Amino acid sequence: MADENALTTTDTTPDAATGKLDKVKADLKAQADKAVAKAKSAATAAYDKASAKARELADAAPEKAREVKERAQKVAEDGTAKVRQTVQEQPLAALGAGIALGFVVGWLLSGRRKD
Repeated sequence: MADENALTTTDTTPDAATGKLDKVKADLKAQADKAVAKAKSAATAAYDKASAKARELADAAPEKAREVKERAQKVAEDGTAKVRQTVQEQPLAALGAGIALGFVVGWLLSGRRKD
């Protein structure tokens, strides 16, 4: 309300106008400084949160990689055991499948396909 009264007075001397203008400039600068400080604080908080999350993920990465490696090894071991069991139980079928697979791969790699 004081700002309105200051702007609506009938004092039109150059010194009074300069004083009012300086006060308005000072008020605008103070408001801008508050807004900048608030934005800086929000940006700092967001950066700190993102930095903490990145650190957390980086710390967890080796453990996750180890778990994935262990799962892959388990799947490979299970697959190898099943193939070994199938070959032991049905050696002729496994030999036939291997020969057939060899012919198919050879045919695909030879480039003699008739399209």
